[in-house]
Amino acid sequence: MLDIDLPAPAAAVRSVLANRGIVPALALLNDRTPYRFTAIYKLNGEVMHAAHAFDRTAEYRTWLKVVPLGKSFCQYAMEHGEFVTSHASEDQRLTHRPYAGFVESYYGQVLTRECGTPYGTFIHFDLEPRSIPPEEIHFLRGVIPTFLEYLD
Repeated sequence: MLDIDLPAPAAAVRSVLANRGIVPALALLNDRTPYRFTAIYKLNGEVMHAAHAFDRTAEYRTWLKVVPLGKSFCQYAMEHGEFVTSHASEDQRLTHRPYAGFVESYYGQVLTRECGTPYGTFIHFDLEPRSIPPEEIHFLRGVIPTFLEYLD
């Protein structure tokens, strides 16, 4: 993991993003949570493509690379701007449980271009139940838009 001890976490993320790139910045954000995966998915029609991803425990797996929007948790983030579930199989809000048995916890935030069209989503997700504190969500709301400067 990255050893960065800066007084301002948002400045640390921006610095890593500018000097080391997107995946190291995702690793830094992942390190702040218990989630296994942190990624940026790009919307292409009705499909989400993993543009950049960090997996804290293993090589990035192929089943995560392309996901139909209608079968992903990203559909809820795209619809509401942000979506979080800590335990999808027990989440009563979800009548459709995308990728049941694979993704159990998810935090997602829409990445919107300056022109107003969605680029895709920033997400933390895991195969196990996980939660994200409200203060981390607040932090992510401030820092995630910075990634748009580095995305194609």
